[in-house]
Amino acid sequence: MALKNSINMDVSVIIVNYNTCDLTSACIQSIIDHTNGLSYEIIVVDNASTDGSKERFEIDTRIKYIYSGKNGGFGYGNNRGIEVAKGEYLFLLNSDTLLLNDAIGEFFKYAKSHNPKTIYGCYLRSDNGSYRDSFFYFPAFTIKDFIKRIVKPHNYQPDYTNREVECICGADMFIPRQAIEEAGVFDDNIFLYGEEGELQYRMMKKGYRRMLINSPQIVHLEGESSGNTARYKYGMKSHLYILKKYMNPITYLCAWLYYKIRI
Repeated sequence: MALKNSINMDVSVIIVNYNTCDLTSACIQSIIDHTNGLSYEIIVVDNASTDGSKERFEIDTRIKYIYSGKNGGFGYGNNRGIEVAKGEYLFLLNSDTLLLNDAIGEFFKYAKSHNPKTIYGCYLRSDNGSYRDSFFYFPAFTIKDFIKRIVKPHNYQPDYTNREVECICGADMFIPRQAIEEAGVFDDNIFLYGEEGELQYRMMKKGYRRMLINSPQIVHLEGESSGNTARYKYGMKSHLYILKKYMNPITYLCAWLYYKIRI
């Protein structure tokens, strides 16, 4: 898909807000406090919040504010921001994150000097400094892959090196604009959870690598933007939708039965 807007700045930061007014405000301030030496814009997409977000952000001249009349989910909100973004790179950032250094500048410098067909994230931390989940693995779309994962489970331990991973956490995705041009935007059918993996899977098929780099420092107050209830409610629904999208029908039936019995 071709994005509507021409490139006239380095980075477009896109934050989806849903009833996280104070968290989003803190995230915006951390961006402004730490970002130097490049041109950027902050786009806040509000998924029909009812916590006073609209009243606060629609008068904030530091940001481009988009109010959505419905809560279409994380991917839907990011898509609305992508539609108006003018940056060479798109930095999709959770509302429950805080930048501790010039993270955007670190991503930008690394991306400009390395393989252009790469999506970036960093090693996220909690507010007490402990490691937060920063990378994941794609679902097993074949029975062979499923069995391989049972025999040899994936390793989720961080090593804090600049390295390639299967899937970057959706809390901080630094994406070349061209990747969206080639692979498309988020699947609006996925309301919450798994949407970043589905998008990166399509980007992988277009030849894009996914990498963690260790110089950006970002706190992720994990779950604060959605809550545990939403994780359980939407997580499995999204997972099954993605499996159905990429599995053959017989394999999907086996997967559906597996989760039905397991749950």
